[in-house]
Amino acid sequence: MLELRRTAHLSRAIGLIIALLCTPLWAQTMPGAAAAYQQQQQQAAGQTPADPAAAGVAAPMVAVPPITSTSQAILATPIPQVPLAARAAPPIVDSQIVQTALTSSTPVFGQTLFQGAFAQESFQSFNPDYQISIDDLVDVRLWGGLTLATRLLVDTQGNIFVPGVGPIHVANVRNGDLNRVVEGAVKRVYKQNVGTYVSLAAAQPVKVFVSGFVRRPGLYGANSSDSILHFLDVAGGVDPLSGSYLDIRVLRSGTEIAKVNLYDFMLAGKLPLMQLRDGDSIFVGPLGPTVTISGLVATPARYEMNAPTPLKTVLTMAGANATATHVRLTHNTGDSRRAEYLPLTSDLSGVVVQPGDEVELIADRLIGEIIVQVEGEHLGRGQYVLPYNATLKDLLDTMQFSPQSLREGLQLYRLSIAARQKQVLNDMLDKLDAAVYSARSATADEAQLRTQEAALINQFITRARSVQPKGQLILTATADPARIPLEDGDVIRIPRSNPIIAVHGEVYFPSNFVEDDKLRVKDYIGMAGGPTQIGDVDKVLVMKPNGEIRMTSIGSREKVESGDEILILPKVERKTFQFSKDIVEILYQTAIAAGVVLRL
Repeated sequence: MLELRRTAHLSRAIGLIIALLCTPLWAQTMPGAAAAYQQQQQQAAGQTPADPAAAGVAAPMVAVPPITSTSQAILATPIPQVPLAARAAPPIVDSQIVQTALTSSTPVFGQTLFQGAFAQESFQSFNPDYQISIDDLVDVRLWGGLTLATRLLVDTQGNIFVPGVGPIHVANVRNGDLNRVVEGAVKRVYKQNVGTYVSLAAAQPVKVFVSGFVRRPGLYGANSSDSILHFLDVAGGVDPLSGSYLDIRVLRSGTEIAKVNLYDFMLAGKLPLMQLRDGDSIFVGPLGPTVTISGLVATPARYEMNAPTPLKTVLTMAGANATATHVRLTHNTGDSRRAEYLPLTSDLSGVVVQPGDEVELIADRLIGEIIVQVEGEHLGRGQYVLPYNATLKDLLDTMQFSPQSLREGLQLYRLSIAARQKQVLNDMLDKLDAAVYSARSATADEAQLRTQEAALINQFITRARSVQPKGQLILTATADPARIPLEDGDVIRIPRSNPIIAVHGEVYFPSNFVEDDKLRVKDYIGMAGGPTQIGDVDKVLVMKPNGEIRMTSIGSREKVESGDEILILPKVERKTFQFSKDIVEILYQTAIAAGVVLRL
């Protein structure tokens, strides 16, 4: 009997452990089952279950039978039915959604306008339409029967007091009419023999509120004659991510007195001159809908456009490049995205750009002719214009060789091959760089050695990244020129027949020697002082004039021909460097692609 009780207790304990382990999985994958389980536990403990709605948990969809034991409850609880609304929707295929995200990296037209230049200067020049205001300073000069030279302040009643004449009302008088008004008042007192000259000395200092979507909203002081650009620049300018360059309003006592479009100033230099007063407000509205213009334009950016605009106007604003041939217009408004591809030579008068559209100018033309450059030993010109499908044979039939031309050493250099060689080299360097930083060390001493090794390899990587491959296409002796198509920008180099053997790389005295039929690779290296201590005597490259590479050793008796180059690569100690294999591969790549020998 005691044994049966122990077995029952043990079974109950095992069931409880299983329940505790399984509950978090239910809570994550089946919220309804978790709620049912919690309700059953409360009923078993004699507690009143909480309202599922109040607890923020969906009510269970099925009833759970009473619990006889914890392990039995786990096995007997059915899988709850998840409501239809709670079921996960099928994943949306990426190709079904086309959306262009406008980020801070996309420039906004006009964001370079406010760089502090307007804030540094104050507008003090003569403005005939400026209206004299309270606290303005006026220079008054009288001569003849009355002599006077003074600077007078416009008082709170709008008057200046001229000694011997009395108060003269000048408030709200145009600056261009100021001299006439004061002269008329003087002549009412002095009929004859008094000359008058009056000018505005300084405009009234004012404080103006700058608010809305600017970088630093606030209250700023300047002169009433200063332009609106001065106050905006002092406030940090329009916020290019949220502010509008089209919706800038000047408010006085809550009433709009002017509206400024900065695009008129940036594109045509038009800026209305206005006289600001104390307490005026300059409000910058939010950024409106934009049109993204990119491609072959002078100013690729997002342009704010609140209304449909003719495509020709948009291209004029952005400065279409003369090399562009087509425009791709993408309409993002509505339920679907539509695109148009139009030649610029077609009639674009009826094409309209809607807010939110994207405009891209493209040069889409067929290549009719290519230009090939010829260098070296020849008698012809240096540039040849050939048809697009021209081959090397077509060029050779056109060229004129000299008696010293080494035809079998013809060299062809191509931009696309140089770019590919550079990409391969950078990929290898990236792989080496990642391997260096991910290497692990077993001991502290080994970690210190790896740190020193990493510093050397990083220096090596920096130098290797600066190497520019030549992009040479190897023309073997058996290559058929009629099967080698030319590309635009190709360079054909014709070496001069010259019995010179060059020896460089890891030798003590890199030199050039006159060819000798009796000498071999070993002899030329010996004449150059022999290999250095780090020279790899088993890795010697013999480079032919046409770009062919032959791998040999210092003891080779291989014949050396006119124009050959002997290159000894540095030796990489496998015991010293953990990544010696990768370093050797990079050494070979730079030596072959660029003719450069790098040292660690």
